[in-house]
Amino acid sequence: MKKILLSILCIAMIAIGASAQSAYYKKERGFVYMTSVGYATGLGKIELETKTVNNKNFNVSVNQFLGYQFNNYFFMGLTAGFDFWRHTAFIPICLSLNVNMMETRIAPIFYLNGGYAFKWYVSSKPEVMDRVVHGTSAGPTGESGLGIRIKIRDHVVMQIAACYKAQYSDIRYTIPVDGEPDNSAYTTNSVKKVLYHFAGARLSIKY
Repeated sequence: MKKILLSILCIAMIAIGASAQSAYYKKERGFVYMTSVGYATGLGKIELETKTVNNKNFNVSVNQFLGYQFNNYFFMGLTAGFDFWRHTAFIPICLSLNVNMMETRIAPIFYLNGGYAFKWYVSSKPEVMDRVVHGTSAGPTGESGLGIRIKIRDHVVMQIAACYKAQYSDIRYTIPVDGEPDNSAYTTNSVKKVLYHFAGARLSIKY
């Protein structure tokens, strides 16, 4: 009799533990939204015919994500927003893939965005020091990040990630012409396609 009662008690405890574990790792599926803000600084140098220019641009971004979460590990969708540079701005629209690596409250995450950035505005006046105009055209854009997620509530998650960004665009500059005055402080006469690189961090709230 004692063995039977002990067996029933063990089975009950296992069942309760399995139920609690199932509740803790509740399957998540459905539409999700995520608001993100980020900051990144320019990397590398840009080689032009007459000089080398440092990529001193900064990138402040605000994005909104709308997508579908397929399970506890994976969700994808579209993200759109604004990327502000020093003297120009873009409107990126990207396909976003997001991976949760574990089913714990605090877990590592990875994301990858790829799409196209439309122009919003651009300054036509060259910069004082380098006498170039950065990011003057629309073009492909991409971003990847690695960080952690912190589950605050059942449907509220905060994500913090280090990120790398790339933007393909034009840089405008001046090549001196013999016999003509130097107007490089006011206008440009040449253009080159450039892949801009950035590194920074992103904070997101998923709900």
